[in-house]
Amino acid sequence: MKNTCYGFVLAAVLALCSAAAYGEAPRWETLSGKWQTGASGIVPEAGEQPCLLVDRSGLWDCEWFNLSVNFRLSDVCAGAGFGVALHIENKDDYHLLRITPAAGYTALQTLRWQYGNFRMWQEAHFPVLQPEREYNLSIVRAPVVDREDWRPWKIVVTDNADGTVLLKIGIENHMPAFGLGVTGLYAACDAVTFTDYSLDRPVPENLAGNLRLPMVFSDGMVLQRGRRVPVWGRAAAGASVRLTFAGKSYKTRADSAGDWKILLRPLAADTGLVMRVVSGKDTATLRDVAVGEVWFASGQSNMEMKVWESNVPMVSDPDIRLFVPFQWSSQEPVFTAGGRWQKADSEGVPRWSAVSYAFAQELKERLGVPVGVIGAYFGGTAIESWMPRSELVEDPVTKPIHDRFVQSIHQLENGLPVEERFPWCWDVAGQRHTPGDLFNGMVAPLIPYGISGILWYQGESSASKARQYGHLFPMLVDSWRERWGDPALKFYFVQLAGYDGRESGSEIESAWPHLRDVQRRLLDRRENTGMVVAFHLGDSLNIHPPYKKEVGARLANLALHDVYGFKDIVRSSPLLDGVEYRDGAAVLTFRETADGLSSGDGKPLSGFSVAGEDRRFHPATATVDPDGVGVTVRSEAVPSPVAVRYGWANFTREANLVNSAGLPAAPFRTDEWPLPTDDDL
Repeated sequence: MKNTCYGFVLAAVLALCSAAAYGEAPRWETLSGKWQTGASGIVPEAGEQPCLLVDRSGLWDCEWFNLSVNFRLSDVCAGAGFGVALHIENKDDYHLLRITPAAGYTALQTLRWQYGNFRMWQEAHFPVLQPEREYNLSIVRAPVVDREDWRPWKIVVTDNADGTVLLKIGIENHMPAFGLGVTGLYAACDAVTFTDYSLDRPVPENLAGNLRLPMVFSDGMVLQRGRRVPVWGRAAAGASVRLTFAGKSYKTRADSAGDWKILLRPLAADTGLVMRVVSGKDTATLRDVAVGEVWFASGQSNMEMKVWESNVPMVSDPDIRLFVPFQWSSQEPVFTAGGRWQKADSEGVPRWSAVSYAFAQELKERLGVPVGVIGAYFGGTAIESWMPRSELVEDPVTKPIHDRFVQSIHQLENGLPVEERFPWCWDVAGQRHTPGDLFNGMVAPLIPYGISGILWYQGESSASKARQYGHLFPMLVDSWRERWGDPALKFYFVQLAGYDGRESGSEIESAWPHLRDVQRRLLDRRENTGMVVAFHLGDSLNIHPPYKKEVGARLANLALHDVYGFKDIVRSSPLLDGVEYRDGAAVLTFRETADGLSSGDGKPLSGFSVAGEDRRFHPATATVDPDGVGVTVRSEAVPSPVAVRYGWANFTREANLVNSAGLPAAPFRTDEWPLPTDDDL
């Protein structure tokens, strides 16, 4: 793991996450070029190489919220760029928000300098800058509710003289660059003066001198009840560590690397507790700690989709709490990636994951104990981003993914171009899609936090590679269970909703139903799993349907039935159990039928098709058998069927088989015939 941002960030710096937070001026370090810093501003002296000035006041993995700096040009020289350096590893590896005057316009670019080259990942244009006029460049987090632009960050350029906004754009943390790490200033010319540089970087309560805990251990956290849960952190090498919590005291000693871990005794549900961790003269005090039920929610944009964008009601409840680590990808596992526990209130809930919040509401209502959800999700990401990269190396199906990743590093190191457009961008190093990088940045720092189980909603970005997904999905489940040290850890997931918007694989016939089918098959391949069926909650043209209340409630049904013993709850949708072919018909049997199967809309069953040996599918009629657990399917066009498909479309409103609880049957196929997505590995 990387323990430093660059050579001068040593363990001793752990005493402060931000000197600026204590009222001190930023401590500047010149990495390249020459700089003059004084009361009148910060001025570069550009020579043959660009000037890079670093704010040393923060740790490389401390979170920040907003950055602002004023600038003034004494001359406007086309092609002479300047701006803000972000996530600085060293003088040879940093991100850059660069302003470059050009003929007739000004360009703003987001870039990464690495391997001796810039890689640009976004560009915007705004009006020409004027000499001797003061402007402001700001990077700010998006508001809780932003109906103009869903992207989580805003870049704003303002004319300070009259307040005119020259540029305001939303941006994703694609490479990533924003909100974490060490920042600074950059200039490839000496015609710019910077003033009033400020960085909003709070000092966390879990950091004191050499003592430090990951941000998941912070004020307002929820600990898992009824089991021994770990608390871990860092201290001086070999130092003693004492932890007091809920009337109990624990002791341990940090190892030679400074790492330590303590296992708490099982606790009953409670609130308003205080945890105190002491090592030598350093003390970290965490307040308003609760004990209850904790779940881990992960995936892509439909798990990330906010409450205000959905049909989930916003209800305040201080005993429902959410922790979201910073959206951050990393080539190596990180110790912490920011984040903050939040209580469910009118200010914070609108930005929460709608699925997670709906799930937590159901658990809180039934269990009457505090509920915490840890949400690690990032829109537009593939499954291989979320699993340890080491899992991909040896397996013959996944090795090509790893090989393309290694090849991209070779190309970057040698100044060769890399393909960053879909689909090969998933395997290029240094961005959020890189295999393993979201696991390193958003999952690894949370393991082995005590949880009851995992909620997973992902697959849209993998729909064009369904056969590969069928191989990767159980690998992800196994790898997470192994790292949490619990081979029976509950893993509940959402089958893809309906969509036919001609993107994300939905332009390919059978892509989304194929992925739904490999999701369904995980249930037979791994125990302690459960699936929410959601195809009927989709929208043909909206990949983010708003019906998240139903999804969260169905995930909660699985947990309440399996984990908490509410056997009165129907846990699942009907699932195909088997098929027999006789008398010119296909006879299907189902499990999870509750009190019996029926048509959900009172109309005849629909959505079924059958095929014979010619592999040509025809619409079929279907009737529920008298026992209520079987369905007989036949078609005059297929006198001897050998295969059945149900709900087999990217988007469909026809499939209407439900159980007595009104839960829709999962789409499926009984055949193993080749599909268009079989060979896209």
